[in-house]
Amino acid sequence: MNYSQKLSILLLIVLGSASQIQNAAETTPPTEAAVATEATTEATTEAAVGDEAKEAEEKVPVEVDPDDATVAGKAKHAFKEANVCEGMAEGSYMGPDVCADCHQDKIETLRVSPHGQSADKRTPFGKEGCETCHGPGEMHFDTEGNCIISMTGRYGETVEQRNKVCLDCHTNMPDNNDRMHWFGSRHESEDLACVSCHSIHKPNDVIERSTQSEVCFTCHKDIRADTFRASSHPIRENKLVCSDCHNPHGSAGPKSLKAFTINETCYTCHAEKRGPFLWEHYPVSEDCTLCHRVHGSNHAALLNKQGPQLCQQCHADIRTQGGGRHIRNFLDYDDTDPGRARFKVGMNCANCHIKVHGSNHPSGAALQR
Repeated sequence: MNYSQKLSILLLIVLGSASQIQNAAETTPPTEAAVATEATTEATTEAAVGDEAKEAEEKVPVEVDPDDATVAGKAKHAFKEANVCEGMAEGSYMGPDVCADCHQDKIETLRVSPHGQSADKRTPFGKEGCETCHGPGEMHFDTEGNCIISMTGRYGETVEQRNKVCLDCHTNMPDNNDRMHWFGSRHESEDLACVSCHSIHKPNDVIERSTQSEVCFTCHKDIRADTFRASSHPIRENKLVCSDCHNPHGSAGPKSLKAFTINETCYTCHAEKRGPFLWEHYPVSEDCTLCHRVHGSNHAALLNKQGPQLCQQCHADIRTQGGGRHIRNFLDYDDTDPGRARFKVGMNCANCHIKVHGSNHPSGAALQR
């Protein structure tokens, strides 16, 4: 065997060995580490898919029952978010000095008001200061300005919740008679909050007589207009204010009047009209507003109509036409004869019947003396 044949045989052996090594590598079973890695990858993929499906299922919108009392953050559905202020009432009190770091202007105003008298244990500053009304301030401090009882309803406080803060003290005051009719009153039924009228952090403009009417006129704009009529009570001059006649916290009388009737309210100033009289004028003793428009009128003496037409609403028979038992030159509301001077200046029933509210004169049956 020559040299060339030996070289060819050696080359064939080398090539055969390389082929066997490649086949062996391809058929070798996977190691345990490789198996574990592949299983972990598959499990992660399946978990991610499962979480996505579960999350999609939980976010399905549902109709929330108004009576649902589930605590926020513990509800099943994702759109009912957690309340970051939960547990605020159990927080610690910080004291007025801490409040003053941010609210110095309010602290200064309160210290010269009835609410800021620390020597009086009945007042907020005689207890926990600002936090007597606004609740513990620890979470308010930690959340940089949130989580506090807002008297303006900034954080969703209802009118009832805000009013309760005031009534917790003001229902036990010696002057509570002014508020005994609050529940069920007109203002309470209209969902007015105490702070709708009262200012706590600034000089109280609803108690001050010089500014009280403007506070009331914020809602009662029709009454403001009446005060600008030709004849009115001295409301704009602040000689008479709303609370002289009305109790804004409610009363047992009509229209939140302080007295039980309209007449009793009027008699507090107009005592000479009370009577009793020997000769009564019945509309007077029945209801003053039958003749008078109390907040303002375009006719003299706050009358609902000008004199003759006002009287003829009851005394319809005292006319020239049809009645025939009175003076010829009477101001008939339906007389077409211009000769009777229907609108002659100064003609008025009260020119003769001067005692329209009643008379004690023995000859005063016609209320003329």
